[in-house]
Amino acid sequence: MSLHTALALSALLAAGWLFFTAGTRALPLVALLAAGVEVALAQGWVRLALHASTLQLALGSAIALPALVLWWRAAGKGPLTAASVLCFIGLVQAALVLLPRL
Repeated sequence: MSLHTALALSALLAAGWLFFTAGTRALPLVALLAAGVEVALAQGWVRLALHASTLQLALGSAIALPALVLWWRAAGKGPLTAASVLCFIGLVQAALVLLPRL
């Protein structure tokens, strides 16, 4: 299993946990869908005709921004940890796209 696949699976699990335990479902749903697309791309189940860097930046942002809001609103240890993991993974994915461009 590659690092990209492990990060995508971790993001999917954290977003799924937040989706089923959080009071609001809109933000975890956005992160869950983005993480699901990441897993499908990492496993090779889906191929999209877009530039890889643009797609990775969009998916990383779609994971990190809702996770940051969820982290800000977290009321317990579980949601805070899941939102932290999700935000970190989204930021890592976005940084891996942006840093080579600098």
